[in-house]
Amino acid sequence: MEEIKKKIQIVVARYNEDIKWLLPFKDITIIYNKGQYLPLLNKFNIINLDNVGRESHTYLYHIIENYDNLSDKTIFFQGNIQDHKILNIEKYFGTENFIGHFSKININQLKQNIEHYGKWQTEYKNNKMKKVNYTVFDWLTKIIGIEINHEIDEFNVVWGANFAISKELILSKPKSFYENIIRYLNYHINPEEGHYLERTWYLIFHNNFIIKDVIGYISKYNFKDIKDICIKNKYKEIHLWVSMSNYEYGINNKIYYTPNSNKYFVINPIIEENNFNISIKSSNTTYILIELGDDCIYEIILGAFNNTKNIVRDYIKNKIIILNELKILNNTFIKFNFIISDNIEIYNEDKLIFKFNNLSENKNIKKIKIKGNSYWDYKYNDLNENIKLFICNNIYEDNSLFYKNNYLDHYIEKIENI
Repeated sequence: MEEIKKKIQIVVARYNEDIKWLLPFKDITIIYNKGQYLPLLNKFNIINLDNVGRESHTYLYHIIENYDNLSDKTIFFQGNIQDHKILNIEKYFGTENFIGHFSKININQLKQNIEHYGKWQTEYKNNKMKKVNYTVFDWLTKIIGIEINHEIDEFNVVWGANFAISKELILSKPKSFYENIIRYLNYHINPEEGHYLERTWYLIFHNNFIIKDVIGYISKYNFKDIKDICIKNKYKEIHLWVSMSNYEYGINNKIYYTPNSNKYFVINPIIEENNFNISIKSSNTTYILIELGDDCIYEIILGAFNNTKNIVRDYIKNKIIILNELKILNNTFIKFNFIISDNIEIYNEDKLIFKFNNLSENKNIKKIKIKGNSYWDYKYNDLNENIKLFICNNIYEDNSLFYKNNYLDHYIEKIENI
């Protein structure tokens, strides 16, 4: 049986469908279950998944998790294939690289908004489908990076996404390519990108793609590992994530911050000769506390995100030193450049916001704290310039929404081992 599985495997995306029709193939079938668990499922190899991303998420999940161990042929089915036009089951076991019940549509249909029908039209109108603001063609070519021949008029579509594909065709693209696509599916139960994929599987597997720079990210790590990451760096950037809310993890790994984002927490940068660089992106007021000693603490308040004032104050004396009413657009990056022994400069891109001179009386930085419902990235001065540390609040704990909306011109890869 293991030899048969190496040759052919059936992968089923199930919600609550009756899968009795799969019993004759149960020994070579794996069911990814996103709905109610029924006793019949005990006869199958079952993997339970969160109900996100429709069948497209299931297919990509299987490819990613089994990329180095795929069967010679994988047959992707939905739980109820009778909902769509299909071939006789036996035909999916054929020798062709890609097998399905094909329909032809004009490439120009991808350059317009999808016209949903039936229940999908209802969900679209009732905002139960997560809409996107780009066409299928733009998503496919500009975001996923598929190169479409400009001379093509028509192409094959497998409605219902029931198809068989060879390992060779899947492996013609790297694992990072599929990881890039799944990030547009794992953030919602019914993302419109799932409907995009139903229309474009054939195009994706039969066209070349544009290789993008890869950003790696790590969700759990120890600060001591950062230099090792730099040495092994093969990425355009590496993002190191720490969740503000995960206080227990922080204590266990000697990463000290408070569980309440309304309180200051300590970050542990490597500071050489009082040089420290930090970039911030936020939709809320952001606070930086620079401790130069028990009697010398400066607080920087960036309130322009909420149309309030930017302030530098003496934290001990509760005295405002600088008041600046410069307005900064929401969700713009603010670059901080701290040279404590000489001056502190704060830039919005290339525009100087603050500069205060000789306030530290040549004292060294003892501690830096941050608070606010935002995320930050800062670079270690003596390490690889590609390394960024993201300190994030609870909304981005699994990273999926962040990477769905950011770094669209990069592949995103989770770093499992360092």
